[in-house]
Amino acid sequence: MSLEIIKDRVYKNRIRVKEFFADFDKLRCGSVTEAQFCSGLSMAGFNFTAAEFARLVEAFPSMNVDKTVCYKDFCDEVNGIFTKSNLEKLPLEEVDREPSNLIDSLRFSLKPSKPVAGEEAVNALLQFLSNDCKIRRISVKPFFDDACGNQNSPMRANHVTPVQFHQVLKNHVARNLGEKDVNLLIDKFKDKGMVNYVAFAARVDPKEEVYHPYLLATIKFPEEQEQEQMTA
Repeated sequence: MSLEIIKDRVYKNRIRVKEFFADFDKLRCGSVTEAQFCSGLSMAGFNFTAAEFARLVEAFPSMNVDKTVCYKDFCDEVNGIFTKSNLEKLPLEEVDREPSNLIDSLRFSLKPSKPVAGEEAVNALLQFLSNDCKIRRISVKPFFDDACGNQNSPMRANHVTPVQFHQVLKNHVARNLGEKDVNLLIDKFKDKGMVNYVAFAARVDPKEEVYHPYLLATIKFPEEQEQEQMTA
């Protein structure tokens, strides 16, 4: 596991790496032993081979004889993916924009689905699923949100893998849906090897009614109607 992969996971999962080493450094000297460094990384969710860990230790040496790894330098390097350190001392320092090489700039946008062969069949299938969800009073998006946030998944915003999409559909949305129909939906909403489940949910989930606060004042309940009839 390279340092870039660590930065990628830290940025996407918002991991506070330094907190996992704080208990090992009571005097706040910024250094820990190799065993403590390994334990802290493991608690943070990073697993390394012996060779990868050795390279990481060599990259962040400490002047402390007893504690040979400078975890502070490691954390500063990793947290640099968010912003520069010591900005309170350099208020005019220019800060880089969010790392475009780690994230999709359109990750929170609803990308249009692409036309596929059998578009009429796909539209009919989406209409069927939409009606079914409305009758059952369920929303499909929360099921996909759980799959997207799985630690073992790529965790790309608004996207799941085709396997995850298939599992959620069969387990929570439409158990009797055929494999051909599932593949049609995957082809319809496929985006760079993954499936844009937000675009799918936008076509299937029941639309929320628009709330009009002043409209409620004009609605008369049966009791009010009876009182008006009695006074008329």
